[in-house]
Amino acid sequence: MGAGEGDQEKPQAVPLVLGLTRPRMLWGIPWGLFVAEIVLVLMIFLNTKNLLMFLLILPMHAASYVLTIKDVRLVDIIRVRLSKCAGTRNGRFWGGNSYTH
Repeated sequence: MGAGEGDQEKPQAVPLVLGLTRPRMLWGIPWGLFVAEIVLVLMIFLNTKNLLMFLLILPMHAASYVLTIKDVRLVDIIRVRLSKCAGTRNGRFWGGNSYTH
């Protein structure tokens, strides 16, 4: 053993800052979810022609905020799950899903 072989430096670990991995947020919810809320409220308003329908944004935003408190990527996870793992039509008959094509 030569001098200094046991004195090797350990690599320095730098923690990843959560702010670098977060999606764009607007009033506590992901930006895409906020846009979806606005579009839905506008569609309801255009169909009913009632200005009070704009108040629906408050409970919708509260529900969205509660859903994304734990994981801000919940909407992305659900979107990917629905696009990649769609159920089969005869899944109930076979008792499961088949993902092979």
